[in-house]
Amino acid sequence: MNSTNPSSECFLSQNKYLCFLRKEYLFSILCVISGLLFFFELGGRSFELRDVPRYAEMAREMLHSGSWMVTQFHGHIYMSKPPMLMWLIAIFSSVGHQVTPLTARLPNALGGFAGVLMTYYFTQKFSTKRIAFLSAVILTTCQKYFWHGREARTDMLFTVFVMFALYFFYLGYREKRGFYIGFYLSLVFATLTKGPLGIIFAFSIIATYLALQRDLKSFKTMQWHWGAVIFVSLVGAWVTIFCLKVGIKPLMFTVKNEFLTRVNKPISHAEPFYYYFVKIWTDFAPWSLLIPFACIYAYKKWREGNSHLTFISCWLVVIFVFLFAAKAKCTRYMIPLFPALSILVANLINETYENIILSPRWLTSITRWIVLILAIIAAVAAVAVPSYFLKPLWIGIIISILILVILIKLFSHFRKKNQLLKVSIAFIILITSAGWMIYIDQLTKESNRRSFGPALVSTIKEETTAWDGYTIRGYKIDRSVWNIINMNLNMPIPRIESLEELRQFLNSTDTKSICIMEKIVFDKIKEDVLNNEIKTIDIYAKKHPLVVLTRK
Repeated sequence: MNSTNPSSECFLSQNKYLCFLRKEYLFSILCVISGLLFFFELGGRSFELRDVPRYAEMAREMLHSGSWMVTQFHGHIYMSKPPMLMWLIAIFSSVGHQVTPLTARLPNALGGFAGVLMTYYFTQKFSTKRIAFLSAVILTTCQKYFWHGREARTDMLFTVFVMFALYFFYLGYREKRGFYIGFYLSLVFATLTKGPLGIIFAFSIIATYLALQRDLKSFKTMQWHWGAVIFVSLVGAWVTIFCLKVGIKPLMFTVKNEFLTRVNKPISHAEPFYYYFVKIWTDFAPWSLLIPFACIYAYKKWREGNSHLTFISCWLVVIFVFLFAAKAKCTRYMIPLFPALSILVANLINETYENIILSPRWLTSITRWIVLILAIIAAVAAVAVPSYFLKPLWIGIIISILILVILIKLFSHFRKKNQLLKVSIAFIILITSAGWMIYIDQLTKESNRRSFGPALVSTIKEETTAWDGYTIRGYKIDRSVWNIINMNLNMPIPRIESLEELRQFLNSTDTKSICIMEKIVFDKIKEDVLNNEIKTIDIYAKKHPLVVLTRK
């Protein structure tokens, strides 16, 4: 009888794990960096103002009302965006039956992480693992991409679905036609996230690329029958149900208002024509200095007939031209550019590292200098951080001096071994990742200092051992603050608009009353509502401090 030694099985399994790590060490490093940037303290920051709690509030109403096909916001039908993000937030929140900062941000964090891994997979299919790693790590460390993976907005999900659609198209075009099914599914999800814009982006890029390849006949091979079935069964089903409940005219008006009006005569986000030329330098940080040279590199590769980089260049140019031409402009609209830009920058850096002679020849030397400058900036940051954060100051200064000495020694060592470029790239990635994590941690602490949500919940719990017997209202609360109150209390809080109604509510003996208002509003009316029977509790916050009023 054969017997298996458990210790040998464990040894073999450990060996397989170690072999995988050795073979795929770049992929493992990428997973660690991306995982930290997307998920580190993801739920630590409280609900912020503006658009973020709006989507979370709609998911909360969806979860409590059971109305999943028609999105509602404070009881009114919401038509500005399709429901994909709200569906995902509600699904993640259904476990605890409450929308939290973590569950509201989790869909975008998972989407951003998946986009980085897909970029690695796609790029290594048509180049090397080093280029795939550089492409993916540049994408995950650029400021705007990773940050929107930590917010509850539609832009990251939309970017990821458009990215997947373009990747699947190219895989279907170059390898197996079965990938076209992934292309159509991704476009469905993009449409359910932000409307038909994803379809326009994808087919404009594909048409431009096939025209440059003089291969427009390939449109016929794109498995259109599967595309029709997928769109009719998924998007068509949602549109049909929505129209049956709301009507087709409101839907068509929304499409016109949200798309055509934003392009031609925007009701919001109107910016000058040069807006993106200015904003892209901060949004693609720390890799921004390489953007113009990556564009020159892409043009040269197109002239040389490089099919893969021509497709990536079409992706970059078509979307940028569309964004440039549209009257409505916003920095987050640029996020779909960044996967293509990351791949081009990674190829430029790799060819510089391998000493491949680029045309024009100065492109290699200037890329080296930019990488070295970025490494120096990273070194300055690494030296400065300890003296800034550590207390007492002399400890931080000593550690900063030690780091400076070590960096000088390392610079001298690797310069002699002619490995300065490779080490500089690794150092930039390391310091950038660490810097973004420090930024996340500091922002989380500052956000919680400014937030009134946790203090409000604990105060009301102290006043109401059981919430069921109490009636909670808000008096003239700003809509953005109202959203955050609803999210933290996990219930819709009706608003009181008149002073007379407020007096009646507070002085009623029929109900146990609690009223929430902003302190700035309370200071104006306190003489009119306060009496010996009413108790006030201040909710301190750096921004939007509140006052809770209840009967003694």
